[in-house]
Amino acid sequence: MKIVSIDEMRELERRTNEIYEDESIMMEHAAFSLYLAIEEEIGTFEGKHALIFAGKGNNGGDAMALARNLHESGMDVKVCLVFGDVSSPLAIKNLSIIKKMGIPVVDSIDKNEIRSADIVIDGIFGIGLKSKIDEKISQIIDMINANSKFTVSVDIPSGVDAQTGNVNGKAIIASMTVTFGMIKRGMLFYPARSLCGKIKVGKIGIPPEIIEEVNPKGEVTTFLDAKSLLPLRPPFSNKGTFGKVLVISGSKNYTGTPTMVALGALRSGAGLVRIASTSIALSLPEAISIPLEMEDSEISLKNLPLIDDLVDISDVIAIGPGIGTGKNATGIVHHILTKWKNKPIVIDADGINVLSKFDYELLPNMIITPHPGEFARLTSKSIDEILADPLTHAIRFSNEKHALTLLKGPTTVIANPDGRYAINITGNSALAKGGSGDVLTGMIAGFAAQGMNLFDAAKLSAYIHGRTSELYAQDKGEYSMIAREIGDLVPQIIKELIQ
Repeated sequence: MKIVSIDEMRELERRTNEIYEDESIMMEHAAFSLYLAIEEEIGTFEGKHALIFAGKGNNGGDAMALARNLHESGMDVKVCLVFGDVSSPLAIKNLSIIKKMGIPVVDSIDKNEIRSADIVIDGIFGIGLKSKIDEKISQIIDMINANSKFTVSVDIPSGVDAQTGNVNGKAIIASMTVTFGMIKRGMLFYPARSLCGKIKVGKIGIPPEIIEEVNPKGEVTTFLDAKSLLPLRPPFSNKGTFGKVLVISGSKNYTGTPTMVALGALRSGAGLVRIASTSIALSLPEAISIPLEMEDSEISLKNLPLIDDLVDISDVIAIGPGIGTGKNATGIVHHILTKWKNKPIVIDADGINVLSKFDYELLPNMIITPHPGEFARLTSKSIDEILADPLTHAIRFSNEKHALTLLKGPTTVIANPDGRYAINITGNSALAKGGSGDVLTGMIAGFAAQGMNLFDAAKLSAYIHGRTSELYAQDKGEYSMIAREIGDLVPQIIKELIQ
């Protein structure tokens, strides 16, 4: 499922309008898409009442074009011009038409009218909103949110920044959003995700050739995407067929992390997993444990010759969880990233934290998997800055450092150095537990060991990882899930994908 930035959407619209040579054609498509989406939700229009709040631009024009369709179908329709007038040529045209049709047009509506309406249409602002909403419009939004039975937003809930998902003061809480052409990327980030309600994509006449030419860089990982990414399991095979993962993890204070990483790698299908750590993975005998010497509570640099031997016979390296941030851990991370550039490397947790300690070079066969706090330390940004626009920061980092970034959060972002990015929306708060990210690290390494490129391995892992929490919550809620249960549920999600 492709998603678009504001600039990409504008380009799609521009090129399409060049073909049609008449901007009103796209507006007619938009209005009819709205009509069909609403009909699907509420059924017959006859005898029902709609209130339409129209802004002064093309978003208001779309809403007024919808008013004509609803009126024609026997619905009682009233239009409120929230700014008292309209300004775009198409909005002016549609306003003139609905007045000639006898549709009432007013400049104010009270809360009792909103309460009595079967449906309220939010056509106040579109995707171009940047400035903070003023007091008058804020009051209208509050009144709609407090009194509407069913609110439909045109393209995006008014007040939402389509690029980031942030809110410019106040925003409509929609029951349903009918967005045009493609989902706008900001709609998939909070708080927008909690404001859009059910999202439907309405066609507005953009030819497939135009989409191919513009080539939007973003996508949402869907069930069918994950299904198509799942690596095959040929019957004529052995453990070597499915790859060998080396986990470099753990320290005196973090004895459980190596097990969680190894669990993720094994459950995702890796043929063989070795753990190089100061702690022995007694709780996971299926993994091969190689004990390492400890110095100052961390893996000693004396172990580097042994680690090199292990890396040499491995297909993928997962490094970082629980290794610490002292001189030994820093030396080991630096050694791996400089000597073993030819190996796919998954870098997480403390492995990310120690990157800020030296002048490092990342490559396209490397992926970092930070949470916002780790990413903030790595980029010298504040956590608030990262949370305000995680996608932009992840894309920029991957472009500058030439490596992949999986930035964890309620909406997880996977950014590729070539500008492509994927958004994962599976998951819930059950994943907000220590060790959850360690399992994800192992899963990425496990799928990569089976021959997947890191971008696809990260997309598939994030989808399955999130989906385990959804499955868990169906029976047990979101409070009690622990990291090893993520790994234990992975087989059920893989089975779900296969079937």
